[in-house]
Amino acid sequence: MKISIKNNITYLQIENAYKTLKKSSNIDLYIPANINGKQLGVYSEIIQLIITWSRLSKGKLYIHYDSSTIELDKKIEDMFSRYWNFVAGCMGYNNGIYLLDETDVSAQVAKVIKERAIFLKLNESWKKGSNSFIPSVQHSANPFPSAFYFSNGTLKSKKEIIELSKNILIDISKNYTSETSTFVLEHYNQLIGEIIFELIENNHYWSQTDFSDKTFPTGIRGLVFSSHSGNKEVLLNNCKDDQPLYNYISALIKDDNVNNTIVEISIFDSGSGLASKWKKKDITLFDSRSEIFEAIIDCLVKNNTSDINSSYERGFGLHNVMKLLGDRKGYLKLRTNGLKLIRDFQKDPFNGHIDNSRENYKLEDWHFIQNKTLPTYKTEGTMFSIFLPIHIN
Repeated sequence: MKISIKNNITYLQIENAYKTLKKSSNIDLYIPANINGKQLGVYSEIIQLIITWSRLSKGKLYIHYDSSTIELDKKIEDMFSRYWNFVAGCMGYNNGIYLLDETDVSAQVAKVIKERAIFLKLNESWKKGSNSFIPSVQHSANPFPSAFYFSNGTLKSKKEIIELSKNILIDISKNYTSETSTFVLEHYNQLIGEIIFELIENNHYWSQTDFSDKTFPTGIRGLVFSSHSGNKEVLLNNCKDDQPLYNYISALIKDDNVNNTIVEISIFDSGSGLASKWKKKDITLFDSRSEIFEAIIDCLVKNNTSDINSSYERGFGLHNVMKLLGDRKGYLKLRTNGLKLIRDFQKDPFNGHIDNSRENYKLEDWHFIQNKTLPTYKTEGTMFSIFLPIHIN
C-alpha cells in the first residue's frame, strides 16, 4: 500500500492519507519535488503527516524520479532543500529512500540533509520568499540551530527570540507596501516574538523524550513562519476545504477588493503528543477520545502543568499563547494524539486576565465542524498553527 503527497494536496487528502496509514504498518510514502498548493497552513500539515508516517510505518520513501532522469543529482539536491522534503529525508532515512525504479539513493539524500543541517546551524533561519523554516534535528549536526540556541544548547531568551521574529518579519514584509511593512514592525514584532518564544520553549521540553521520558533515537522539531497575502477571494480560495478557517477569514475581512496579510506561525515536533506526555502513558492506553481531549485541555490551563510530578515542565507557556491570541483575535489549530482542534478567537474570545476556568480553554473539534466522522486514526507529534491578522482591511 502507499500514500502519495501530491503537489497540489488539500487538507481533506491529508485526512485520507491518515486513514490509509491506519490500515497497515507497511505503507510506502511518495513525495513530490515541489508543492504548488497555496492552502493556509498546508506545509505544517504535510510535515506532521510525514512524521506520523515515519513513526507508524516500515514502508519505503519514494521520490518521483528514476535513474534515467536528466541532472538527477541536481534535482535531488533541489528537492531535499525544500522544507517538507528535508523533514522526509530526516525522518525517512532509516526506512530507505528510493527512486521509482527501486534505486536506493539514501546516501545521496543524507549528504544533502547534512549540508542543509550545517547551514541551519550557522545561519539564523532558512528563508524562501514569504516563508522561513527553522528545524532542530536530534542527534544531527544541528540539534541547536543558532536561531533558538546558544552553542552550548541553552535556549535563547525571550528578548533574543523577539529580535529573531523582527528579522523574519522584515524579510517577509519586503513584498508589501512600505506602509504595511512599517505597521507590521511597529505593532507586531514583539507579539509574534512572544508567541514564538512560548511555543519553542514548550516544544523544547515536551518533544525530545517520549511519555516515559525515554529519548527518541530520531526526532525533529521546529518552526514554519509564513505570510499569506491577497484579497478576500484569494485568501478564501486557499482554505476552501477547511470550513472553520474559511469562516474565520470570511468574518475577519470586510472589504472584498483590497489586499490583506495574515501571518502563520506553525510549531511542529515528533514527540509523543500533549495528552500522552501529560498523562505519562501510550496513547493506545487511553479509554476514550474524551479522555484524550481533557488531557490536552490540561496542558493549556494556567499552572496546571507546573505540577512537579508531571514530565511536562511548563505551566504558563500555552496559557500565554491563548491570551495573546485572545487579545489580537487570532486563530489556533492544534493537531496532537489523533485530534484536530481549533479555536476562532474572533468568534470565541479568550479572557486570560480574569478567568482561569477549564471552560475558558475550550477548543472545537475540526471534524465535527466539517460534518465529518470523528476519526480513530493516530497522529504522531504535535502541531500548533497560529494565524494572526496583521493587516486587514
